[in-house]
Amino acid sequence: MQLAEFTNSTTLRRTFLVAGIFAALVVALLGFVYLKTKGDLTMRSDHVIASQIDAFAALSPERRLDAINDHLKQDPRRAQLAGLFGSNGRRIAGNLKNLPADLKTDNAVQRAVVDRVDESGGQKQAVRLIARSLPNGDLLVIGRNVDEVGEIARVVGQALALGLVPALLFSLAVGVALSAYARKRIVEVNERVQRIVAGNLHERLPRWNADDPFSKLAMIVNGMLDEMETLIHSLAGVGNDIAHDLRTPLTRARLTLERGRTSATTLEHLQMVADKTIEGIDQSLSIVTAILRLAEIEKSQRSANFGKVALADLVREVGDIVRLHSRRSPRLRSVVRLR
Repeated sequence: MQLAEFTNSTTLRRTFLVAGIFAALVVALLGFVYLKTKGDLTMRSDHVIASQIDAFAALSPERRLDAINDHLKQDPRRAQLAGLFGSNGRRIAGNLKNLPADLKTDNAVQRAVVDRVDESGGQKQAVRLIARSLPNGDLLVIGRNVDEVGEIARVVGQALALGLVPALLFSLAVGVALSAYARKRIVEVNERVQRIVAGNLHERLPRWNADDPFSKLAMIVNGMLDEMETLIHSLAGVGNDIAHDLRTPLTRARLTLERGRTSATTLEHLQMVADKTIEGIDQSLSIVTAILRLAEIEKSQRSANFGKVALADLVREVGDIVRLHSRRSPRLRSVVRLR
């Protein structure tokens, strides 16, 4: 049952939601890194091709042939591509078997699939190349295999993707741990609240770290419980006082009735006993009425009979009464003089 409640908890669902959002963001980041890496590597490869064709084009025809051959010999990974063709399209030097279709000689980098021939045999390769017409009528083609760039980008992407799995698992583990910790604290708070509801007014919510939101909430609730406990004890004291106040006139009325029942001999005596009993009951009713009126005043339900009080006239009358009595009493007159 606890496992079912834990798996259906809102905290755990939000944890998986955050983990899913995190995974989506990481995948988007990996895609951006992959594309950015591939684009930068392709751009650098294009710059290398442009610099190479400028260097070969600046050489004389005799030195150009030797430079092309040396350049291809220093390429054990078979990534470089070079070809020198005559005006009739015949290959003069290089490892490019023939000119690809739709080849543009506008000195711009272009992508093409070519036939590569060398000591290892023939092979089709996807390359990026530049073709330039030379002053003597020959056509110079310099290129580079783009499979190498794609392979590097794939390696980087795979490394980042492999890092995504432990990061995602770690985030899920942290989320589950935080969810379990939060649920444990909620269960503990619920147990304390149930004991408080059962009547244990001395029970308080647990406090942890002072900077923790749960601790701050517990401090607020504990302060509220302290006030409630004080009020409940005050109400209990008020109830005891009311009981004592009501007990006195009721006890007096009961004793009067008992004495009247045993000792009354005439009708007048019984009427006197009844009058005293009614007086005691009226006193009890007046206490109850006063309590009810106080409750109504606190709830703002008995403000209709309220009115303005002339405090100045009231104080003046009290002063006149005090002066009148001070003339009759030497002791009171001395007190008035001191004040």
